[in-house]
Amino acid sequence: MQLTETVKLYPNKYQTELIKATMTEYISTVNHLVLDAINGRAITKMTTADVNAILPSALCNQCIRDAKSIIRKYNKALRNSDTQVKLPVLKKMC
Repeated sequence: MQLTETVKLYPNKYQTELIKATMTEYISTVNHLVLDAINGRAITKMTTADVNAILPSALCNQCIRDAKSIIRKYNKALRNSDTQVKLPVLKKMC
């Protein structure tokens, strides 16, 4: 039996800026990978060593997974639609 506990974090100013910078880098990396895939670069065999970002390897791996998911959904929408489909991108944080 697993127990789940909710923890509330209160980051200080430095930690908040670090989180915002990391999320901005994450979003731009995913969008860059999606654009690379649309332009013909294969991202199916891509590893964290191929990603040029200032992120931990676990986040780089998640960027690759998210980009693959976005491309998969985009290709599915293209197959199922007669009209032009807009390229999906992640939006910047508010």
